[in-house]
Amino acid sequence: MAKKTDEKTLQLIAEVKKQKEEIARAERPNWITNCSFSYTTGAGGAPTNIHVEANIPTLVSIVGFLLDKERSYNEAAKVLGTSTPDFTWGGFSVKDWISDIKQRIDKIQIATKRKKLEALEARLNAIISPELRAQMELDAIANELG
Repeated sequence: MAKKTDEKTLQLIAEVKKQKEEIARAERPNWITNCSFSYTTGAGGAPTNIHVEANIPTLVSIVGFLLDKERSYNEAAKVLGTSTPDFTWGGFSVKDWISDIKQRIDKIQIATKRKKLEALEARLNAIISPELRAQMELDAIANELG
């Protein structure tokens, strides 16, 4: 029974580690756009800085706006029977804007995820058997030695 529990504990520890790595990646986003979004083209309208926007519904609204604009643009080109370049907003594709907004939302949610993972890790550490703890320590020492 203890062996089965240790195996499950190791699986869960690996999952916690994987999620921590995902958090680390989200903390260092690779932005594609300039992250300065405006609902109007050209001058006018205060832009939303995606780097600092913390309101998720605002970010969702931006994506909705872009999807509607892209859909309307493509439909208009179809109605007019013309081929047009791919739709862009502010010089960037909808796909690029969505990518950056997803990264921003991930970054906003990091604190909550980190707290949850720390609690799970503490619970896992509390149930590790002495044998498994000793094995994990031996593995760590072996890794350090090369």
